[in-house]
Amino acid sequence: MKTDPFTKVVLSAIAVLLFMNLISGLFSSRPATAEQANSVNRYQISAWASSIGTFGHHSGFYVLDTTTGKIVDKHEDIHTITPPTP
Repeated sequence: MKTDPFTKVVLSAIAVLLFMNLISGLFSSRPATAEQANSVNRYQISAWASSIGTFGHHSGFYVLDTTTGKIVDKHEDIHTITPPTP
């Protein structure tokens, strides 16, 4: 099977870019560090949702600081779904 020169150039360029991506990932990667040593497992998140009848539901989340026991962030939405017209 004979391939045209354009296909060879495109495949060679893709191979070079993939190789450069691999090499840059090997040399520039470093492990993630925590901001504080005692902040591991400090925050917990809980998300929830429930139905309000047939055409609506509400959902939300909250973030809890396990050290102080206070709620750091929370959000709640009520969504309505319009019923299909017959």
